Amino acid sequence: MGDDLGFDTLLGHDGLVARLVGRTRTGRNREPLFGPDLPVVLLVGGPGMGKGRLLACVQRHFKPRVPVAYVDCAAADLRVPPDAPLRTRSEMTEVLRKVALDYHDWDGDGGPVPVPRLYAGLAAVTASDARAAANDLVREVRRLDELLPPAAFWRGVLRGTVRNYAGFLAGLVTAPVLGPFVNALIDGLLARASADGRKTLTEFYGTYPGAGGQPRSGLRGLAADFQRGGESRRVAEGFLFRALRADIEAAHRSVRGRVARSGRPVLLIDHADTELGRHLLGPVLEDRERQRHDRLVILATARREDGGRFLYHAGREPAAPAVWNAATGGLPQWERPAGTDPEGAPLWRGVLLVRMPRLTRDEQRTANEERHGGLVGLGHAARSRINTGIHRLSAGRPLVVTRLGEATAALPAQEWEVCTDWSLLDGRLPATEHTQDRPVADVLLDELVVRQHPEELPPAHRGHWLDLLSHLSVAHDAECAQAVLRVAQEGRAHPLTAYRAAELLEDSGWPPCPRHFIGDLGLRRLLMRRLYRLRPDGGAWHTAHAVLQGHYRDLGDDHPDARFGTAAAHRMHHLLASDGTEHVTRYLSDAFLTRPARAWCEELLAIADAPLLGRDDRRLDHAHGEIHVPGDAQRRRIHRLLNAAWLSGERTWPLADTVPGVLRDELGGLSERLAHLADEALAGLGPYGVDADKAAEGAEQLARVAREWGDRADARQPLKRCACTQHIGFG
Repeated sequence: MGDDLGFDTLLGHDGLVARLVGRTRTGRNREPLFGPDLPVVLLVGGPGMGKGRLLACVQRHFKPRVPVAYVDCAAADLRVPPDAPLRTRSEMTEVLRKVALDYHDWDGDGGPVPVPRLYAGLAAVTASDARAAANDLVREVRRLDELLPPAAFWRGVLRGTVRNYAGFLAGLVTAPVLGPFVNALIDGLLARASADGRKTLTEFYGTYPGAGGQPRSGLRGLAADFQRGGESRRVAEGFLFRALRADIEAAHRSVRGRVARSGRPVLLIDHADTELGRHLLGPVLEDRERQRHDRLVILATARREDGGRFLYHAGREPAAPAVWNAATGGLPQWERPAGTDPEGAPLWRGVLLVRMPRLTRDEQRTANEERHGGLVGLGHAARSRINTGIHRLSAGRPLVVTRLGEATAALPAQEWEVCTDWSLLDGRLPATEHTQDRPVADVLLDELVVRQHPEELPPAHRGHWLDLLSHLSVAHDAECAQAVLRVAQEGRAHPLTAYRAAELLEDSGWPPCPRHFIGDLGLRRLLMRRLYRLRPDGGAWHTAHAVLQGHYRDLGDDHPDARFGTAAAHRMHHLLASDGTEHVTRYLSDAFLTRPARAWCEELLAIADAPLLGRDDRRLDHAHGEIHVPGDAQRRRIHRLLNAAWLSGERTWPLADTVPGVLRDELGGLSERLAHLADEALAGLGPYGVDADKAAEGAEQLARVAREWGDRADARQPLKRCACTQHIGFG
């Protein structure tokens, strides 16, 4: 799959990125969007949606045209060890140093972006540990040497040369220092500044809170706030980020910059919904809310569709951030909402949420067939089986499409003709230089779950988060999930509740579904497959379903259930998933004359939405009546109907052409039975307790349902729609 597949509306010549930057990837100028008040653009979408891939594309395609910096807020190299000998760095200062170096290395139009304001602030912070030796602090300051601009520019800030300043730093190691080291550094920096340099630093650091227009006071206050920690450090770090943006603005507004520079510089922030990412975005959004405008295009990623809870006030005004779906094309509309006091304004006002596009079926098909040309030589039925299987499991999620395509390419050709969704997940990804060959399902779980823990997941649960999710794959609502978790976490001191697990899933970017606790079909099947393999012979799988059967048996058969109608139907669902159809058919047959026809059909569909694992799939044979089952004609008819509905609901391969006919015939036959019973009841001949009017009404309802289900099955649509199966159909 090409790295930019699916990104036409984002990376094209008139796409969102080109219009934000003001230049195309080929170097043509474009009228910039928005400005001077720019939104922070949050690329939102759950795991595997291509957010990181898009940032990589922007970096590769646009870095030759405009300065581009990249930071991954989840990267380990940004973390400062808690036992570090000096208190002169933080994750935020490391990020700003890295970003400034990226701009310093820019060799395109206009040359490197100088950062004298950021350098002065970082130097003050780096010298601010009062307990450290002078030589250690000088060594820390010298880490910033790479940020020093070429002498041709630096003469406008420091009198003399960089070498002169370096000599001053070296002298601080041996010279007696009166008072804190940071004071000596700041005094030396300002003493060596030219008139233009002092003006630059005065105009900026003179505005630091409490500075009163004095750059010395501003730099000292910045250093002191950094050492103070907590909210004071957050203010200092936010001001340092403002210094970087002021340097960028000055580089573009200078006489040389106006002539030589074009377009807007870009900052790419991956995993911006982490704590570090929030600390980066917060000061920018606050500054822009207060009309401190800058031209930095910020493209950041977040897993939640709303961008993250930090953007909103809890329990305050309803949030209405601007949202643009990249799949719709066109360009987004955005302007800051009017009429709110900047003090305490919610951060969402300065955000444009961009929903990451899912790959269309045509894009998936193209990616699969281009990646492994062998599919092109297959017959239409085999290609369709593979492509629709990948589509069902991925729902267009790019990473899943890619991995399943790679695994399918490694399958022997004879397996392509008969592969199901489950066998697609069993396909093995070839070994690489650093990894052994592994089932694609294991690789996907590693990439989608293990490497993307919820940020707020307690450390005590990180080692078994995947196990908990595997057990939750059989659950439907919080009550159902809590019953599973109670057993799965037995003996743990601080077990997770189902409600907290649901919040953590939402924070991880996984979509909800009203009918399933794990709301993404592909993830749910990955987890179900893993649960079945946790213990020999599917022991963990059968235990989880047995726990839920016992839970709903204890509630009583007639206990109401929001998703299944009754606790009995909910119990039958788990019985079907674990033990098969015999008891379920008997239950449905016994309930046929006691339930309203429409409610009975809804129960049947809810029960039939059960996975089939660990057994040969003979459902089509049962639906055709080719396998004898005991019982009267009504029970055998219901058995065939149940298997046809099960095939339609738990889709793991293309639906056979005969299934719609089975649905129509069996429901039609049951409708005729009710009509016959209604006639007998009117004549006083039918079974005791049959109400003629209700039986006639039921016959009419079943005839209508037969038509509805048959039409949906003809269109290859699920018989009962829910959020996680909206993408299934026509395959």
